Amino acid sequence: MPNTSPQRTSTCVFVCLWATAVLVVVLVVLLGGEIAPTPWTHITVQGTKCVSEPVQGWFFPAGKHGCITAIDSTNHRNRKLKEIASHPDNIHYSFQVPSVDAGGGFSRWQRRLYAVLRLRLLHIDAGYFSGHSSRVTLKTSLGYTTTGELYRPSLIASSYQERKLSCNSVKRHVFQGQTFDCSPQVLAVLFSLQHDRYLLNLLIPTRREDTNEFTNRNLGRVTDVYVTFFSQAVWYMRVLMALQVLFFPVVAVLLWKFRRSVAALERPPNHLECVLALLAMALLTMNCPVEVASLVVECPWLVVVNDVRKNFFYASFMTFFLYLTDKHLEPGRVCPHAKRAINLSIRSGTLAIIIVDMTEHIVSIQNPLAVTYEPMHLSMSMLMYAMLACYLGCISVRTCAALDAIRRKGVAQEEETRCQEAMVLVLTWVVFCLSAADFVLKRLHDGMWMWEYSLGELEIENTGGFLLGVFCMWNAYTCVLLVVYTPLKKAPEPRGQSVARGLGQVRPGQYRGLEGRFLMPIDSPAVRIDMSRVVGVPLRARQSPSFVDLRVTTL
Repeated sequence: MPNTSPQRTSTCVFVCLWATAVLVVVLVVLLGGEIAPTPWTHITVQGTKCVSEPVQGWFFPAGKHGCITAIDSTNHRNRKLKEIASHPDNIHYSFQVPSVDAGGGFSRWQRRLYAVLRLRLLHIDAGYFSGHSSRVTLKTSLGYTTTGELYRPSLIASSYQERKLSCNSVKRHVFQGQTFDCSPQVLAVLFSLQHDRYLLNLLIPTRREDTNEFTNRNLGRVTDVYVTFFSQAVWYMRVLMALQVLFFPVVAVLLWKFRRSVAALERPPNHLECVLALLAMALLTMNCPVEVASLVVECPWLVVVNDVRKNFFYASFMTFFLYLTDKHLEPGRVCPHAKRAINLSIRSGTLAIIIVDMTEHIVSIQNPLAVTYEPMHLSMSMLMYAMLACYLGCISVRTCAALDAIRRKGVAQEEETRCQEAMVLVLTWVVFCLSAADFVLKRLHDGMWMWEYSLGELEIENTGGFLLGVFCMWNAYTCVLLVVYTPLKKAPEPRGQSVARGLGQVRPGQYRGLEGRFLMPIDSPAVRIDMSRVVGVPLRARQSPSFVDLRVTTL
């Protein structure tokens, strides 16, 4: 492999580049933590029990056309209304976010919206109720309203939904009844917020109108229904897009200069230069601010684009780290098949993540009320964490072996160059560890309601500064590498000077009597050396046409 060591950069410039990169990352972390401390916002709304007639087919929780609630119907003079309120098929739960009284509305910067249902049930001991295997059937309608037409909703989707509940008893009453809190269930998913308010109507029927089947027989009496609406924070998305716009031209210019310098060389690019260019291109796609389109038109498909480019960057970075450690390791000495196995695991793992995420998101785009397979999401996430831990352990071992190989180079390489190579390896390992933490946090954020129900409350809300800092770290790290590893084309030197400089590096007296025989290049036709007779050098080095060693036995 041609020499790709960062020896072209002086130590002062090398240290200044990395110090500047670290300073920029720290500033972004502090600024992001102050402006956008959390990447997600959420609001929990208790459902309004509506028993009156709908307005244009919808029930409104408040406002001019607010429905009559079940509590109001108990004190109502109309006896028929009281009878209607006593039957569960006539009780509709209405949710509206943001509420009409709150004013304002959703911003297009928020981009995503998850509606997560929580049920509280009251069950009498006389009946049978399995808290861990109960199913609930819901009739859900999702629509949106605008500021000018608050009471004329437009339908987005409407269908029956079946969800499997896992309920825990929280209180036993004197009259032998129990109150159960049930696991969160995703009702609706939107990947583009182009409207001011969203209206959700929910019915828990005892009979389905489409199949005429009885449902929810052993569910018990529903006392309260809560829906938590999760959406992305406005300022987090603004800071993230500002970083994308800032770094996109910087990475593009540095990649262009790197590509031009590599193309100007007389040799073809080596593996490390190819994977570095691939890493820069992956980062360039990450920095491309395609989210601007969602501010103008409705673009739910952007979530699929983000799945592809995010996983493409992760795979490119892991591949680059693998080749960076392989550059210093002697082939075939430590785990000869490890490189091929790691490459295969990176490709297969990344492809599996892309397929699972794209399938889940495409189904949600086609139908916002579709079933989300939470057990599959949890199991796939755990599998990804296990694969990530295996890769981290393997690459850590290779990093330690590469650092030991750099240390053992001794006088074969300058001390300055060896220190720079060791520093690049250590910083790359740190960047990978922080990137792994970023990956885990983003997976937890995507299904935080499932993880919190399984593991308890997670303190992952105030992580906006860290996530923004990791994104800035990727850009700063790649920019420094493009500067450090850019090859410089040197002017050709006279033959006599190059040979004299090569002979000047020979220690006096070590090769006595051989100095006069090497006054011309080693690959000159006038010089004939039997490379198989060269002693003290590995076979692979002997076969290299650029190998020069004065310790020969025959000319």
